[in-house]
Amino acid sequence: MKSMRIFLALAGVVLMQGPAQGGEVFAKVGTIGAQFLKLGVGGRGVAMGDAFVAVADDASALYWNPAGIAQLQGNSHVFLSHSTWPAEIGHEFAGYVFTYGSIPGVLGVSVNVLQMDPMIRTTEYHPDGINLAGSEELEQFDAGDLAIGFSYAQFLTDKFSFGGTVKWIHQGLEEEFAEGLNFDFGTLYHTGFRTVTVGMTIQNIGPEMSFIEQRFSPPTAFKLGLSMDAFRANRQNLLVSTEFNHLSDNQERANLGLEYEYTPLDRVSLALRGGLTPKRDTQQYAFGFGVRFPTSSNASAKVNYSYSQLDLLGGAHQISVNLIY
Repeated sequence: MKSMRIFLALAGVVLMQGPAQGGEVFAKVGTIGAQFLKLGVGGRGVAMGDAFVAVADDASALYWNPAGIAQLQGNSHVFLSHSTWPAEIGHEFAGYVFTYGSIPGVLGVSVNVLQMDPMIRTTEYHPDGINLAGSEELEQFDAGDLAIGFSYAQFLTDKFSFGGTVKWIHQGLEEEFAEGLNFDFGTLYHTGFRTVTVGMTIQNIGPEMSFIEQRFSPPTAFKLGLSMDAFRANRQNLLVSTEFNHLSDNQERANLGLEYEYTPLDRVSLALRGGLTPKRDTQQYAFGFGVRFPTSSNASAKVNYSYSQLDLLGGAHQISVNLIY
C-alpha cells in the first residue's frame, strides 16, 4: 500500500501539469505537419489513454517508446494494427521485432500508413465536381501518408534500456508530395522499487519538410511517464500508468491509463482497460479489452480492441494483433 500511495502522489504531480498551461496562446497550432505521426497504435496502448511510454512491453513499443523492444529478446514479434477514424479515414501500422545473429540488442522495422478514399475534385466554378473528358464520371484525387521506420534497442544495465528509430516520411496529395527523415529516442528504467518503471521518449525530431513551397516542422513531442503494478495476486493484476506530454504544436497534456488482467489458465489471459485523455479538443476518454492465448507449444497471440470517444465526431475503433513465436 505504501508503494501505491507513492505512485498516486507522483501521478498527481504529472496530471496537475496541464492546467497551469491552460491560458497559453497556441502560436504553433496549424503550423506543424505530418499529424498522422501523432495517432496512437495498438488496441492496448490506445485503450489506456495513450499512457504507454512507461509500459512499452510489447511490439507496439516500436511506436510508443523504442527502448521497450529491448525487453523482447529471445522471440520474434509481429504486430498489426488497424483503426478507423471519422470521414472514412483508415490508419494502419505494422511492425516486426527480432534479434539477428551475434548483433547485440533488438532490431525492429515498422510501417505507418494513413489512407482515405479518393475524393471528387471541385473548384469555385465546379462546386459539384469536374467531369472527365467525354464521360459523366467525375475527376477524383487521393491523398495519403507513409512512414517507414528502423529501430534498435539495447539494455545498458539490467534495469535501464535505450532505443532509437529513424523514419522516412512521405506525405502525398495527388502529384504533390513532401518527404523527409526524423528520429525517435527513448529510455526505460525499471527502478527496482516494487514494479515502478519510468519511461521517456522524444518523438519526431527532424528538419523541416517542404510541400508546395511551404515549409513545416514535424510534430515533435517529449513524453515522460510512470507505471507500476498497483495490485498483483491470485492470477489478477492491476497496472496503472500515467504520462505527461510536451508537444511542439499544442498545450501540455497528461494521460492516465488502467489495465486489469485476469489469467485463469497458464498462457491465457483476459484484460479490461480504460484511460483518460483530458485537455484535448474532442477526445476525453478511451476503453477496450484484450485476450492472450497460445497458438502452439512455443507461440502465442494477443488480440486487443479499443474505442476512443471523439465527442461530436463520433468515435475511433482500433484492433490489433501481436504474434509471438
